[in-house]
Amino acid sequence: MKYSAIALLLSAALSQQALAADNQTFSGTLQDSEGKPLANVEIFISSENQSVTTDENGRFEFTGLETGRYVLDIKGGKQGHVNKAVQHTGESLTVTVDFSDTQTLVITGNPLEHTILEMAAPAVIVSGDELTQKRGSNIGETLAEVPGVNLSSFGAGAGRPVIRGQQGNRVTILSNNSSTQDASNASPDHWIAAEPLLAKRVEILKGPATLLYGGGAVGGAVNVVDNRIPTELPDGIEGGVEVRMGDSATGERSTVGTFSTANGGLAFNIDAFKSETDEIEIPGFAESYYLREQEEAEGEAGHDEAASGILENSDTDSKGGSVGFSYISDAGYWGMSYSDYERNYGLPGHAEHHDEGAVVEPEPTEEAVRLDLRQQRWDMKGRWNDPFDGFRSLSVQFASTDYKHQEIEGAEIGTTFLNDAQETRLELVHDSWNGWQGAFGLQYSDSDFVTIGDEAYIPASNTEKLGLFWLEEYEVGHWHTELGARYDKQTITTDMFGQRDDNAFSVAVGSLWHLDEHWTLPINITRAQRLAAVEELYSNAGNTEATYVPHLATASIEVGNPDLGKETANNIDIGIRYNSDSVSASVAIFHNRINDFIYLAHEEHEPAPGEVHAHDELPVFVYSQADAVFEGAEAEIDWRFASDGLAVWRAGLFGDYTNAELKSGPYLPRTPAKRLGGSIGFDYDMFTSNLSATKVFDQDHLAEDELPTDGYTLVNLDLGYNVFFDESELFLFLRGQNLTDAEIRDHSSFLKDRAPRAGRSLLAGFRWTF
Repeated sequence: MKYSAIALLLSAALSQQALAADNQTFSGTLQDSEGKPLANVEIFISSENQSVTTDENGRFEFTGLETGRYVLDIKGGKQGHVNKAVQHTGESLTVTVDFSDTQTLVITGNPLEHTILEMAAPAVIVSGDELTQKRGSNIGETLAEVPGVNLSSFGAGAGRPVIRGQQGNRVTILSNNSSTQDASNASPDHWIAAEPLLAKRVEILKGPATLLYGGGAVGGAVNVVDNRIPTELPDGIEGGVEVRMGDSATGERSTVGTFSTANGGLAFNIDAFKSETDEIEIPGFAESYYLREQEEAEGEAGHDEAASGILENSDTDSKGGSVGFSYISDAGYWGMSYSDYERNYGLPGHAEHHDEGAVVEPEPTEEAVRLDLRQQRWDMKGRWNDPFDGFRSLSVQFASTDYKHQEIEGAEIGTTFLNDAQETRLELVHDSWNGWQGAFGLQYSDSDFVTIGDEAYIPASNTEKLGLFWLEEYEVGHWHTELGARYDKQTITTDMFGQRDDNAFSVAVGSLWHLDEHWTLPINITRAQRLAAVEELYSNAGNTEATYVPHLATASIEVGNPDLGKETANNIDIGIRYNSDSVSASVAIFHNRINDFIYLAHEEHEPAPGEVHAHDELPVFVYSQADAVFEGAEAEIDWRFASDGLAVWRAGLFGDYTNAELKSGPYLPRTPAKRLGGSIGFDYDMFTSNLSATKVFDQDHLAEDELPTDGYTLVNLDLGYNVFFDESELFLFLRGQNLTDAEIRDHSSFLKDRAPRAGRSLLAGFRWTF
């Protein structure tokens, strides 16, 4: 009896040991959204430094893993790169992935390769059919309907994204993780050299992204991703053609083509585009009601007062392309590309654009101002997998840009802007060290910026920037923790002011609490510093009031301040997210207190008796500093609420709100108005449709001398149809914008009282991929 009891205990212990051993084996089947097994796909669990490849039936197996939550890093080659969170219970799993789901796509702008759901900071990806339908004439227009992102347009030719009320030097625009190296930060009328027609996807990081990209991303970052340097070997010949035609409201005529092929381990890519738009049709006057009312009260008549129906000088003409190649193997890839962009566009109502909202009434002019620019760029990019023990990858990027644009009035060149810039970026990602995963990085840029001409109000300068950053993260149970820091050093050299050295230090901590497989609570706290740019320090600095140089396109005088210090932003972002097969929802609340915020203050000036200057009628703005607060909230929900066979019904709601003011009381200019929107969609087999309406409220939180902006309701309709062939796919689309022909003025735009958006318009096109 005694021995029987001992035997029973030993048997039970062995059974428990066997069960524990079974639980350490994590196995399953990987399949796509149609239930087909995914063969020869790499699955990586970074926290455990384990990688396996699925067999021909999509089967995979990991060993030595305790039960719990794991994030699978699934590298599907050309199909895409996604993350999928799963719960290992000891039983075999069926893991279904959808490579078109932006919630699970890996953000290329983060070296730790996370998705939106696995990052503490809020982010958005726009790709696929959605990007095709929403492409605008510039990157700002393309992203104008994203919650938390607004448009600061300068007519159809130029438009910047505004993230949570911040723009310009506080929002970095990237091309494949590297700076665009243009002149867009120097003035809002300058085009951002990132072409939406060539983009495969656009990634938006909302809130401070300074750890990755420096102080220029203190408000956020936008990364435009294309295929100019291939990172995956194509099968035979691949590519696509897209054609877009607009009605008379925009007159858009756009064509873009891409072509890629491979020979052994060498991959080649060629792309090109041509796009034109006419002067846009508007539903009423070019001037706003408030501007016309002010002019009437002052007994003046604006030169655009009678202009209606057509926004004069708002046409655009663009063309460009790139050629690139890379060598790809299991060890990584190394490649290079050359790109060339040209763009010519008009500046409607250009005489009224400046930086602090005051209305200007210069003498009428019959000669329109146009911008003619060209950017030539070389890119080199490489990634070395498993470079040495303890490290997962080493990535290197180098970009060299020759940028030139001219502001032309009539037949005369007013100002020429030149930027000869280089940027190098290195990222070294290490394996999991006692549960910690992370990356070290270095970013170095050198820019020679020159303005030539009668309106050269910014002195020639050389700007060198060196950034060192470090990121770490740790997974324990249902908690994901992120830590990071960055040091930046900036050296600006000018002939007049000599050399100026500054440094900045930024830190961030974030955490995700996975309540269950659907609910997540993110919190992100950042202390980010930004150093003043050359135009903020030295525009017209050293000149007297009698020798101030106005900017041709802005019709204002901007005066730099060499005594400016660094900005320090203290940001907290708290939210809640939900994700399931049928519902995706998120809410985020942010508070950003910026100490020593740099802004343009309107300065009253009176000429001395007997002195008359050509610029006496222009406003003078001086770069100044004061504490400011940006705060607000965003919320959105997308719900697939009914399906019956091939039919699917979808609905969505979103809202966003930003308030920005100096701590001393005044509101900051061009703060976007609050928005509330909804959509309803119906899909049947290959047909998709979506009807959306966005209510933009009045904006009466105004800066000094700023005019109010009336709200409006924007109604859009998107229709699409996919046709599949044996080796290719055809996507047909029709987009109706502003169907109610509303007068749309974006308060965040410098030209909102001179240049409204287009009225009712239709756009049709197709994208054929093979």
